[in-house]
Amino acid sequence: MRPLQARATAAMVRAVLVGCTALVLGVLLGRPALLLVGLPLLAWALTAVALRILQDREEGFPAPVLEPGLRTVEEGGTTALTLRTAPGALTAITVPMQPHTRFWPRYGSLAGDGTVRLRVTAERWGRVRVGPVHTLVTDPLGAFRAQAEVPAVTVRAVPSSSVLDAPVEVPTPIGVSGMHLSRRRGDGTALSEVREFRPGDRLHRINWRVTSRTGRLHTNATFTEQDTEVLIVTDTIADITPAPWAGDEAPSSLDMTVRATAAVARHYLTAGDRVTLFDLGHLIGPVPAGTGPRQLRVLTNALARAGREDGAMRLPRRLRSVRSGTLVVVCSPLLHKEAIAQIGVLISLGADVVVVDTLPPSIGDTAPLRGRPVRQEGISSDRFWPEAWAMRRLLRNSTVRELREAGVPVTTWEGPASLAPVLLSLSRARSAPRRRRS
Repeated sequence: MRPLQARATAAMVRAVLVGCTALVLGVLLGRPALLLVGLPLLAWALTAVALRILQDREEGFPAPVLEPGLRTVEEGGTTALTLRTAPGALTAITVPMQPHTRFWPRYGSLAGDGTVRLRVTAERWGRVRVGPVHTLVTDPLGAFRAQAEVPAVTVRAVPSSSVLDAPVEVPTPIGVSGMHLSRRRGDGTALSEVREFRPGDRLHRINWRVTSRTGRLHTNATFTEQDTEVLIVTDTIADITPAPWAGDEAPSSLDMTVRATAAVARHYLTAGDRVTLFDLGHLIGPVPAGTGPRQLRVLTNALARAGREDGAMRLPRRLRSVRSGTLVVVCSPLLHKEAIAQIGVLISLGADVVVVDTLPPSIGDTAPLRGRPVRQEGISSDRFWPEAWAMRRLLRNSTVRELREAGVPVTTWEGPASLAPVLLSLSRARSAPRRRRS
């Protein structure tokens, strides 16, 4: 890279001008006191020039190099950015402040001796743009300086995949092998029945206690263990921001959707199931089916790439087919008719659907109104948005009630413990009689 062109500082210019002027006036006027004023300044300037020549910096300082630490961190994680210039050169940097980002030092400005390290903490998931980094480099005597703008670097903060305190059983295991107890008999660990021995049965499954009592060979029949397919459907058609009185740290509908998706994916990928992601909006993009830790990394990276800057409403797309018996977790604020219609399509295709409500709780909350318009920063709103949202939430409650009457569990996302009752009811539904879908 091209070196930074160094220029004389104001201190260097003043030292040369004052020193030369004092030296000339002292000689012309015969005033030795003026010589004593000018000689130290000229000596300082000559020393700075000599050091620059000895350090081979006539063309300027070496270009600053920005070395990011971890490019991907978890939500709430910290990474370090190191900027290196010439050894022994005083280096100062300034980084613009970013929302939901914490710097150390606090305001993103610090100085060092040739190497400067800045720590960045991402308080929310998403892409954190650090920079551009304004860099100022000076020699040790402060006689020459150069400045440059280092391009910004992007750090990805993946959503923290919290561990759900809930069972992993599913109503309809449809895979080949796994840890979910199915209704199909075969090789497994759960006892189904004790029956008479048949040709082809394994010898190690012979029940010798029943055999000795009856005089005929009996064997243990077991249920097989299977994995399943888990489809996570995210509704990113629009990001619903919380009400102004909810606070700066209150999550939006997109925040709740992303965090719920990461938690559900980790829950079932840990159990060895296949997890797929389908986005009704075009914000996250589809993630093909996969298993294991690699699939969790792929899915969380896709979630972290989702941007929240535009705030525009996106045209939805529909999922046309799904395998019968697939466990589908729909993360949606349940405000758009396209998302609600997609839930109906999934039910008609034979999927076991669970809906996670991701509408911020402050939306439609009439408690702060108290019969008066909401005042924010001393300004009274005459558009009645809180009242309008309260009416919209009442209409949405009828949708939630209809879904529950149709047998679709709907739970509000309030953290890792939100899905525990629903998943527990799904595990209990395995022993319940199943209704044929029309």
